[in-house]
Amino acid sequence: MSPLDVPEDGDYIIGRVIEVKDFGANLDLLEYPGRKAFVHISEVASGWVKYIRDFIREGQMVVAKVTKVKKGSKIIDASVRQVSGHRKKEKIRAWKNEQRASKLLELVAKNIKADYDILREEIRDDLINDYETLYGAFEESVINSDDFEKKWKGPWVSEFIKVGIENVTPPFVTIGGMFSLTSEKEDGVEGIKTSLMGPQAAHDDTKITIASDGAPNYRILVKAPNYKQAEEELKSSVDLVLKMLKKEGGNGSFERA
Repeated sequence: MSPLDVPEDGDYIIGRVIEVKDFGANLDLLEYPGRKAFVHISEVASGWVKYIRDFIREGQMVVAKVTKVKKGSKIIDASVRQVSGHRKKEKIRAWKNEQRASKLLELVAKNIKADYDILREEIRDDLINDYETLYGAFEESVINSDDFEKKWKGPWVSEFIKVGIENVTPPFVTIGGMFSLTSEKEDGVEGIKTSLMGPQAAHDDTKITIASDGAPNYRILVKAPNYKQAEEELKSSVDLVLKMLKKEGGNGSFERA
């Protein structure tokens, strides 16, 4: 981010506490160089705060919510109290990922013998516009390498993908649901087993798991790098199980969980 960037009301920011006073604390904003935030004592924690240093201290890294951006000022008002534990973890994780992504981009520049600052200036904003974060761009280069290589041009592209594959673990999503499978045939159980063994992942990076949840219920889970792929794999698996079971003389239904 450039020093000209300014967070907006409602944004979540991450900062380092540089000063604690009786009435509040000042933060250096790690994502916005040169900008600071002030957290009033009433926004440090829920409930009454008698001793502010019981809740916040110098050197501490905190996540805060922007409550007011002062026009023409480099200091914004923020609240630590309004940040949930989940939001705090997610923000810190995302910030750490961006720090890591910057290091990986440095490695890309080094490997292709390019100036890091120039390369960063040329591609970073465009990548963030498309993938929201620089780390997200590395993830996409791993998940869809061919599409990424077709979309972007320049001597950095192939090395960007290579560095991503070597250093970034792509995110995965898990979806699934429940089968209800029955058969009136004497060997109906075997027919159900056969149908459940039918689904095979169409992609190497997809995992399909089917387990009994107490007859006649069977749970299926699909783990894939993105929802589109997971949905496609789940649909084909469900269709195959129900088709095979019908062929075996049984009946079945499926419900998303």
